[in-house]
Amino acid sequence: MPFDNPSKSDYTQEDWDLMQAAYDKAAKTLVVQSSTDDDAKIIAETVMAAFNRGNKNINSLAALAVITAINSHPSISQTEYGQHRRSG
Repeated sequence: MPFDNPSKSDYTQEDWDLMQAAYDKAAKTLVVQSSTDDDAKIIAETVMAAFNRGNKNINSLAALAVITAINSHPSISQTEYGQHRRSG
């Protein structure tokens, strides 16, 4: 769970909950096992950056994070990724 609400934050608890829900959805899609994975960091950073730009839709945030994570691995095409997900 990469989204902890620090005691001095500009975000409300509802903001943190929304970002966490988007993160969880993206992580589940990518099958991220821990918040130390590279993909977990990419997901968290993408969700927070898009949220800060005004995107408050969980599905949109999650989809953007998934696309960003997949595109951060140039050796893996989306077709290969899709085949990997179906076989696992």
